[in-house]
Amino acid sequence: MTNRLTLAALAVSLGLSATSVAQDMPNGVKLKDGFTVLKSGLEYKVVKHGTGKKKAANTDHAELFIHVYLDDSVIFDSRKMYNATKPVPVTIQAPKANGDLMEGFMLLVAGDSAIFRVPVDSMLKGGAQPMPGMKQGVNQKMRYEVQVVSIRTDAEDKKFNEEQAGKQKGIDEKTLTDYFKKKGIKATKTASGLYYTVSKQGTGPVAQVGQVLSVNYTGRLLNGSTFDSNTDTAFKHPEPFKVPIGKGNVIKGWDEGFLLFNKGTKAVLYIPSTLAYGSQDRSPQIPANSILVFEVELLDIEDAPKPAPQVDPAEQAKVDDKLLQEYFAKNNIKAEKTASGLYYSISQKGLGPKAASGKKVTMNYTGRTMDGKVFDSNTDPKFNHVSPFTFTLGVGQVIRGWDEGVQLLQLGSRGSFYIPSGMAYGPSGMGGSIPPNSVLIFDVELVGID
Repeated sequence: MTNRLTLAALAVSLGLSATSVAQDMPNGVKLKDGFTVLKSGLEYKVVKHGTGKKKAANTDHAELFIHVYLDDSVIFDSRKMYNATKPVPVTIQAPKANGDLMEGFMLLVAGDSAIFRVPVDSMLKGGAQPMPGMKQGVNQKMRYEVQVVSIRTDAEDKKFNEEQAGKQKGIDEKTLTDYFKKKGIKATKTASGLYYTVSKQGTGPVAQVGQVLSVNYTGRLLNGSTFDSNTDTAFKHPEPFKVPIGKGNVIKGWDEGFLLFNKGTKAVLYIPSTLAYGSQDRSPQIPANSILVFEVELLDIEDAPKPAPQVDPAEQAKVDDKLLQEYFAKNNIKAEKTASGLYYSISQKGLGPKAASGKKVTMNYTGRTMDGKVFDSNTDPKFNHVSPFTFTLGVGQVIRGWDEGVQLLQLGSRGSFYIPSGMAYGPSGMGGSIPPNSVLIFDVELVGID
């Protein structure tokens, strides 16, 4: 009878797919270098045992540091992508494919440090997009070095986040009151914890939810550093900023603050982090838990645009689909259509499982209308928000076309969404940049799944 350990070692030495050789192994087999080959083909070794009592399980929330290597090249380093002391949040989910790291994470407890290896041949056979430096047939492996900081159940994580938010609210309150005392500022406080001062009172009625405001603004941190402005030419977008207010298109501090002002008002908003970007790093200029100070001027208030004449949604969907079909033919584009009417194309396949509803995802994107006009981008500096865009998938934080389309992507995927108006902003449009019943095109890249 052939020894299974010999078979596994032979597979490793020849660069064969560990998945195909080890699939009958019930509990994994030890290799000479101390690694264990699991049934799925994933290789792992715990190099330091932690003090945690509970292994990670499906739906748990883990925090970890992770480094990814191909040979001696660093592919990813969480300590450089995030704050050096801040681990990466990961929601544990059932493994969806052979070699899925989720299987490895489920072997660990808080405090563990481990190394995982996945044969490059197995990754490529599974449909992974080749990366620079990948070689077939030479026993090359992707190496993941992981350090687990914490593991919490879903209920524990919710309680933890609520406690942290409560603590941060208290920290922000003390920081602001100390700041006001030091600067001699008399600010008015709202029930939510927002503070504001008015230097020039406007005239007429105050802004109402849904109205479109034209605003000048300069945003700073409490230390005085400016991170954005439409009146400073250094930021290269000197035109007034237009926004439908009270609709969640801006941070909570803006949505609340501007509903206190009328046309012509000049004011300063002092926005606690819990009403701004919270515990997320917005950019190198806006670290996590930053209190934001905005000098603002409300230039104009317009009534919400009247909706376009009502068109039967089914008829509009037919119009949109015809426009897209003509667009694809004219531009020689091959796109896949989903049951909802969304079209998409993938220019670069990613790795691992597809993004799932409820996960926090991070994207790069450029959005344009069918005439080629770019209305938003987080990769074009002229839109002044070049940091990756993070949101929770499938809960309505973005348009329906995104909520569906992103779930078609794997980590690292690049592609385009062709979104019918009914899955975008429909007959209402969006401000002055997206007319009613607009079909939208987004070039996207999925850069993170938590």
